[in-house]
Amino acid sequence: MLETLRAASKSWVAAILIGMLILSFAIWGINDIFSRSSATWIAKVGDEEIDQRTFESEFLKQIRRMPGPDGKAMTSGQARQLGYDRMVLDGMISDLAVLHEAQRLKLGASDQMVLDEIRKIDGLRKADGSIDQVALQRGLDSIGMTEAQFVQAQRESIMRSQLLESAVVGVPAPITMAKALAAYENERRTVEYIVLPVEKAGEIPAPDDKTLQAFIEANPAPYTAPELRGITLLSVGPDDLLPAIEVTEDEVKAEYEATKAQFETLEKRELQQLTYPTKEEAEAARKQIDEGKTFDDLAAAQKKTTEDISLGVLTKGTTDVPAGAFEVAEGEVTQPLQSDFGWVLIKVVKIEPGTAKSFDEVRQQIHDKLARDKAIDKLVGLRDQLEDGLAATDTLQGAADALKDVVKVNVRTIPAIDAQGNDIDGKPIAGLPDGPAFLRDVAASEQGDKGDLSDTPEHVFYVIQTDSVTAPALRKLADVHDKAAAAWLAAEETNRLQTLADETAKSANAAGESAADLAKQLGLEAKTAEKLARDAAVPDLTPPLVAALYKAKPGEWVTGLSASPNVAIARVKEITSDAPPDAADQERALRTAETRAMASDLADLYRKAIVAAGDVEVDEAKFNSLKARGQ
Repeated sequence: MLETLRAASKSWVAAILIGMLILSFAIWGINDIFSRSSATWIAKVGDEEIDQRTFESEFLKQIRRMPGPDGKAMTSGQARQLGYDRMVLDGMISDLAVLHEAQRLKLGASDQMVLDEIRKIDGLRKADGSIDQVALQRGLDSIGMTEAQFVQAQRESIMRSQLLESAVVGVPAPITMAKALAAYENERRTVEYIVLPVEKAGEIPAPDDKTLQAFIEANPAPYTAPELRGITLLSVGPDDLLPAIEVTEDEVKAEYEATKAQFETLEKRELQQLTYPTKEEAEAARKQIDEGKTFDDLAAAQKKTTEDISLGVLTKGTTDVPAGAFEVAEGEVTQPLQSDFGWVLIKVVKIEPGTAKSFDEVRQQIHDKLARDKAIDKLVGLRDQLEDGLAATDTLQGAADALKDVVKVNVRTIPAIDAQGNDIDGKPIAGLPDGPAFLRDVAASEQGDKGDLSDTPEHVFYVIQTDSVTAPALRKLADVHDKAAAAWLAAEETNRLQTLADETAKSANAAGESAADLAKQLGLEAKTAEKLARDAAVPDLTPPLVAALYKAKPGEWVTGLSASPNVAIARVKEITSDAPPDAADQERALRTAETRAMASDLADLYRKAIVAAGDVEVDEAKFNSLKARGQ
């Protein structure tokens, strides 16, 4: 597939760009839509099915990026309660429906379009411009895709974009909307306020256990233990095989010679360039240098600044400049050279010599790499025997005993592990298999399950047997007493301050009291915030209080949280506008942003209409079963 693309584009960089894109997806993830099974489908779009395994994999992949209510990574149970499982399934259905509609309308994406899209993605490249094959292979292994599958995914993405973008052509936002938005953004308020410190809450007696129990039941999230599983883990990795691996000196030397370029730092040069329309003009300019003029003199004649003629620091072998630029000494100017931009003279401003590490310097590094590669190869070769040993017994310890003459595997009992790899006390468990798939497998397992043999990006083979599942539960008061007491105290202080602030604001509004009078009455300081913007960051005024001030009438006292646990009383003294000098540019930028937003909304409506009109079927019973099982 990639060879076809390269031929179609006639571009030598295609291989590098494919590597970049694959690496990017290895890091950031890609929808796993290439392994659909017809046996356990959860949704259908036309004749195409989304199976349970694919859906669960995508769901767990997406929630890993989301914070939960406690600020930690969201668990699958929390995500299902919030409805993220349905959102993920709807997104997968939508993608398939839009693709089918694009295919029905005979939209397509040429090889060149695919390559152009690939060129936009950052990835991996060595200093000499070649691809890092080790990292590339790791990326391919991580996402479990072939190049053909990857290219097809890009092609389908382009087709979906073509269709959705057709709904938004020629829909600019009205200029009146831009003007109104500019006026909204430019509005400012000068605010007078008084902060009620925590001391104003008075003495608060310590809460009894009954009060604290009621408090944690009303605020369960910080005091709830996550879902935990007790598991038995069988694992074996390259490190376990390394002691028995032999690497000869000849093998190390041969590898050094074959990969010597990896241990070299290429020469770099800071270059300046002057361009001429013809070879004759470039030769005439070079003659002037021979006669005593400087490169700067020639640049001045062309009215070029140092920035105009700078090419920056480039590596030897860069194809963007003629090779002759790397053949003259530091401070010298080349003879006329032909480039993609015409005829040029290039000055070498500075040279940073290349370096090369000797065999002795990298011998151990190469030895360790070869040993690890051999260990990985040996381990991969043992996969069938590992499978046979696991099938021969119901327990993982029994499998370890059956395999002892083949390879020594590790069997470990972990009494409690959550979806983030932490123990019952919330501390990370050391020595777990690498990669996200392991924790995903743990979180998806049920009591009594014995999983399949799986492997990680670092080639560690593992099997999980789930011995127990403990549902999320409120922790005992004795275990969270001090934490709950501190939180209760802070909440009680804030509640008392808020009550005092509300009563004070009510009486001040009724009496029309000034900031100075109110501050004197409270024995506190009145402060002023000048030209407060809607999104202002003021230490004493929280965003909700600023929002309340923007809704209040001038002179009306309002209350809200200050820096916790303090509370503030504030009022608007004056409303002004702070329009920028380039108001027209601001309006244009706002109109552009609103046009994009409207286009996005229209595309979303079109997407929904396509799904509504499509042949979509969801097995709600199966979906609800997955939700109930994953709570």
